Amino acid sequence: MSSDFTSEGHMNQKLSNTIFDLRQRWEKSRLSAIRTLTTFQTEFEFFKQISILSETEFDSLIKKIFLNSRTLGIGYQKKYSIVWERSDISIYFQNLGSPCLMGGWDLRKTADVLTRFGCQDGKLYGGRVCLYWREAIDGLVLGLSEDVGFVRHASFNSGGDSCIDIFYQEEKNLTDAIWSSPYRWGKISKDMLETLLVIENKFLEYKIKLKFLGQTEQNLFYKMESKENLICGATGSIYRNILESSVKDKFPAVQLQDASPVAVYGERA
Repeated sequence: MSSDFTSEGHMNQKLSNTIFDLRQRWEKSRLSAIRTLTTFQTEFEFFKQISILSETEFDSLIKKIFLNSRTLGIGYQKKYSIVWERSDISIYFQNLGSPCLMGGWDLRKTADVLTRFGCQDGKLYGGRVCLYWREAIDGLVLGLSEDVGFVRHASFNSGGDSCIDIFYQEEKNLTDAIWSSPYRWGKISKDMLETLLVIENKFLEYKIKLKFLGQTEQNLFYKMESKENLICGATGSIYRNILESSVKDKFPAVQLQDASPVAVYGERA
């Protein structure tokens, strides 16, 4: 955490004194997003009816939740001259009112892992509640910090035994090591590895280097590279369709996510 104070004790006290204000403002920012679609006055009322939203409405809502949370975090930085560090998250996030921020922490060298066994709202009202909180937390982390990334590796409503959120240390200077980060991309399940390796080798025959990076919830991340520009334009669409068909044939529940270098390197710009 950095601020205009030089004493670490003073910095911690300053952050601690702002938590209640941050909690209130974050809740208001989420309710502001909800009220672009509904007239509900509380999240509790909204969650009970969240399943009636159309897919288009829900997608619009969680994008707004993310953006509002990010904007709030940026505003907090400017107001209090505090930039959150990863160590602050495991100490203070439990006080921000989200059930997804309660659980047991495993503090590691380059990442902190938060594990819990599903919240009551998620169990009662389904996976949309999980997505709602995931996007809210993601936006807030991005707004509050400058070198912390957030990713949800597993959730109760996506078939996991538990909910697992990762707060990982971003590299100050992004390098190709990003593509092997187990925290950013997650771990591919063992029962998929052999089949995915066959698909990667198949694409080498097309002169395309395909790499499956990892898996979070039902999302399978990959990147494709070609020295002959075979993944651009209409030709690229053909190969992505082949990839989609190859993966879906074996793992129909999986959602493919293209992690292109431009998108990844530029995501904090």
